[in-house]
Amino acid sequence: MTKILAIISTHGNELLGPNVLAYMLSKRSKLLEDIEFIIANPRAYAKNVRYTESDLNRIYGLGLDTYEGRRAKIIEERIRLLKPELVLDFHTTTAEQPDILITADRNNEVVQRFINASAIKDSLVVSPLNDITTVAQNFVAYEVSNSRLNDDLYEQICTDIERYLDGKMIDQERAFYKMIGKILPEEEKSIDGLENFVYNDELQAIPSFLGSKAYKQDGTYAGFKLERLV
Repeated sequence: MTKILAIISTHGNELLGPNVLAYMLSKRSKLLEDIEFIIANPRAYAKNVRYTESDLNRIYGLGLDTYEGRRAKIIEERIRLLKPELVLDFHTTTAEQPDILITADRNNEVVQRFINASAIKDSLVVSPLNDITTVAQNFVAYEVSNSRLNDDLYEQICTDIERYLDGKMIDQERAFYKMIGKILPEEEKSIDGLENFVYNDELQAIPSFLGSKAYKQDGTYAGFKLERLV
């Protein structure tokens, strides 16, 4: 069984995945014995755009006849054939906020093992939205700010993966959050002092992803409301 299937460039203009692969090839190549990489959206990556026809991160299981829809089918089939122990995805955001891990099931044993092996303290639990969690049971994604992309981060991620493969963990306090709604553009404009991952009394929630260029371009929402899980 393949230990880890690493999915990179789900969004073509997010460079964390390609950079981690390049770093691993250069400095941590032994890890590649247990990891297979797949470029999710090569056309969008070549054009340095989020996607070309439809958002790959929102169309798994829909059977869309778009470039990304066809790529989703290819990735789903690869997961079915490989049966990886863990699927890792890599994302960046233009929002300034803490690095987080994203999963759909915090109680999944494999997911728990990876989270406990990671130096990242904050995890976001999401409901499947026709994203990769729809077709991958044991799934974790990295989400980091563009401003954090550097060799120190890539080494940290490699060390996270190494600890997971070795069955080791970091004993530290961790926080789990879940999405409870969207922050509308008018809310962002009317509420003073909104700061990502800092509870806001007026919002009655923890803001996240405020400042994301992708969400601003979408125009229907400005970010997400979170609550901390116990």
